[in-house]
Amino acid sequence: MDKKSLRQEVFEQRKKLTPEYRQQAEAAVYQSLFDLEAFKAAQTLLCYYATEGEFNSHPIIEKAWQMGKTVGIPRVYPNRQMEAHVYRPDSQLEESAYHIPEPLKSAEVIDPKDLDLIIMPCVSCNNQGQRIGYGGGYYDRYILRTKPALLVLPFYQALQRQDIPLEDHDLTMDIVITEAGTFDLR
Repeated sequence: MDKKSLRQEVFEQRKKLTPEYRQQAEAAVYQSLFDLEAFKAAQTLLCYYATEGEFNSHPIIEKAWQMGKTVGIPRVYPNRQMEAHVYRPDSQLEESAYHIPEPLKSAEVIDPKDLDLIIMPCVSCNNQGQRIGYGGGYYDRYILRTKPALLVLPFYQALQRQDIPLEDHDLTMDIVITEAGTFDLR
């Protein structure tokens, strides 16, 4: 199956996840993530800003703030580029061309080499750390500029697929966390 078809199929499955399932799965994933030594030790992290249907990243951001971490969220730029901008509880956001809240252009930019951890979004993934994103390649290009940071993917097991079509530029995650467990692939 090609990436476009796989995305469409998973988007349809995602609509069918019940609020109860989402809540239970997210609670288990948050606990596993917050127990990771890498999460505890990270001083600076980049986390996607979840929109409707995605695995909810907002509690991850809030926990990082409570722990005194510097949190960045992405802002996209022309030519399929992305930067991590500092995101604080009082930060203003604006809607991107993709209808995703993102930091103002004036928000402080985080040097990619300062990132310890990157919490990745995806459409689907498998336990081997392979993911299919939304098709822009923003994260794949951005990660090449990091030191490298540890790549962590929180996700719903119900939406995992083993048949992820890969291309040469697709990156593999270091850790995949679902409600079924933590898969450390380092």
